[in-house]
Amino acid sequence: MTDLSARYGTKRRPRWLWPAIATVGVGIGVAFAAWVALQSTPVTATVHGYDVVDAHHVTVALNISRPDPIAVECTVYAQAEDHAIVGEKTVTVPASKAHDVRYTIDIKTERKAVTGVLRMCRPVR
Repeated sequence: MTDLSARYGTKRRPRWLWPAIATVGVGIGVAFAAWVALQSTPVTATVHGYDVVDAHHVTVALNISRPDPIAVECTVYAQAEDHAIVGEKTVTVPASKAHDVRYTIDIKTERKAVTGVLRMCRPVR
């Protein structure tokens, strides 16, 4: 049996290569986590509640929190029992001096919905 490394030779990597790559990777990860943590969140919204009014209407109440008096665009949708989206609406919530507001949105549906869901809220620029 011949030793293949003696026949063909081997390429040796420097011993510092993998620790250097790991250090750079950890540094990038920490920098990214710090960047995400320090980003301002201008708008947060949650569903306060929903009401299935009838087979073709759902009302969704949102709690919207914003640090500045800015207008906000929110999209909500109604979902049927089979998880199909049966209605959707995008509305603009006007700017106000209040940081926290409750806003109600009426959605027309194509058939009976069982829930109302918030898709997103974002500042209007």
